[in-house]
Amino acid sequence: MFEINGFDTAGVVSLKRPSLAAALKKARELVEDGCWDVQVVDPTGRIYTSFEEQAA
Repeated sequence: MFEINGFDTAGVVSLKRPSLAAALKKARELVEDGCWDVQVVDPTGRIYTSFEEQAA
């Protein structure tokens, strides 16, 4: 599973998705909705953050 972590005005956001494509899509949606420090972590521990610039 791929984890999506970030923050919004209510606190910590932590979600999971079964594929990288689905996780990156959700991460972009979170950034567009105003979340910050959003990152995707794959099962090996690799962290993805480059989607933030694409959503901005």
